[in-house]
Parts: sequence; C-alpha cells; structure tokens
Amino acid sequence: MRREVQADDIELGNPLKSALVDELGFPVADEGTVFNTAEERTLALQGGRCFWADDLAPLRADVPNAAWHDRYGLLVGTLLHVKRPGDANRAAVSRLIGFNDGAAFIGWPSLAGIPAEIDDGETVLFRGFSGTNIHSFSARVQATSRTPFPYWMLDDIRHLEARELRGSIRVPARLVASLSLMDGQGKPQTVLITDLSTGGASISTASSQFGTPGQQVLLEFTLRAAGLKKKLSIEGWTREDPDADAAEPFHHVGMAFDAYGERESLLLYAFIHEQLLESATMRPGGKGGEG
Repeated sequence: MRREVQADDIELGNPLKSALVDELGFPVADEGTVFNTAEERTLALQGGRCFWADDLAPLRADVPNAAWHDRYGLLVGTLLHVKRPGDANRAAVSRLIGFNDGAAFIGWPSLAGIPAEIDDGETVLFRGFSGTNIHSFSARVQATSRTPFPYWMLDDIRHLEARELRGSIRVPARLVASLSLMDGQGKPQTVLITDLSTGGASISTASSQFGTPGQQVLLEFTLRAAGLKKKLSIEGWTREDPDADAAEPFHHVGMAFDAYGERESLLLYAFIHEQLLESATMRPGGKGGEG
C-alpha cells in the first residue's frame, strides 16, 4: 500500500532515491533531485499530495508491432481520450499499453477515478497525440478483462482524422526543476514549474535572485510524455509573471524560452496535449490558456 510522502521523509541536501509522483501517478520531482532548503521542499509539496514512485507497480507493455501504429506514430504509454460515438459527456482517460496482430490494448478507461462501463462488441472513439498531430480513431471493443490488470482489447481500428496542434497553449504543471543564472552568479536553485507552454514557463522559487527581468537563465527538468522520458535543458530569459500574487510566500518569475531542439519541441507538445486531456477529464478545476 502506498504511503503519502511527508516533508520529513525528504532529506535536505541529499538526492532523492526515488521519484516523487502525485496521487494520479504523474511525475513531480525526478530521482536525484536535491532540495537544499526547507522552503524548496515546502514549495514542491504545497500543490497537493505526493508519493514515492517506487510504491506504484508499473504495467509491463508489449512491444509495438502493428501496422496502424507505425503509420500514425502513437507510442506505448500515449495518453488516450476514449468515448462512445455521439456521447456528449466528457471523455474517459486511458493509456496505450500494447499491440498484437493489429489489435490494440489500452488500460481500462476511467473518468475521475470511475471505470467506464462498456460491453464487448461496442464501438468507441479514441484520440491520441503523435507529437505533431492529434489522431482520431474508431474501434470495436473485442474483449475486456480485469486481470491481471484492467484493460480493453480493441480491433477493427480505423483512422478518422488528424489535426495539427497549433499555437502556444499554456497548461498547469507541477514539475520540480533546477533554475540557474547563465552568468554563473549564484547557485542553481530547486524550483517548481507551475505552468508550461512551448514558449515559456511560470516558476515559483524560494530565492529572490531571479527577480530582475531580462536575466539569461537555464531551466533543467525531466519531462515524461507519450511514453518517453527525457531531461530537458532550455535556455531563456526571465520576465515578469503577470499572474504573480505578492501575498504568496514564494517568489514568482516568468521565463521566455530561447531556441531548443526538435525532440524537445515534440516532447513539450506531447506533454501539453496530455495535460489538456488530464485537466478536462481527471483534474477538477484545471485550466489551460493561451501563453
């Protein structure tokens, strides 16, 4: 049984031996992250409950080998939006967990923790993000099972449309990161990314050293999306955060990203799309906006 992480469970000055995740299993702080002060530790925990990733049993997925998957670039681990045709309610959330002979296996979809009800043979619609496009499919639920873990088996999969994800959409985030000045002045600080877009981020920090707009900085953080995990190092410039509240106990700073690579761009797009789905279906009160 997993146990909620308390502040005293995190040793100051020592690398985390396991990653921190939120109550839905999404990453907050990567293994090896160092919290140097009690304020940095409080910053990471203030957004909600945290657990050790080692307490969560991972699913072992099959190796992708289906032709339809190869054509559209959906990876094992991709977040999916699932609903019945014509259903006006919010879609349930699932993840792609494997393939076999043209069929797809997905985790049993759920909405706000409640498993979706389905009968074998029903038709469903599902959407997933390939890194550049949102792909929509129809499929037949060939079979369902609750052991050894809850999943659906889909066949007769048909591609319906592809839509390119455009614009600089800003989504809420809860990611522990390292922020440092590019001129070498001061020590790197452990900070919390509170929202993220392809063009920049809003950051909460216990340090006042980033308060001057126009400072060149380096932001380092680990991102997991579309079944991938990668540590990103992005250069940019500090800017005023228009949403900052002077009454809050921590400092808030905006960051405008400078140029970064194509792989980083695809991962950011995938993360943003997944957060949009999570905010709409699994995280009550979540909001996305233009950034």
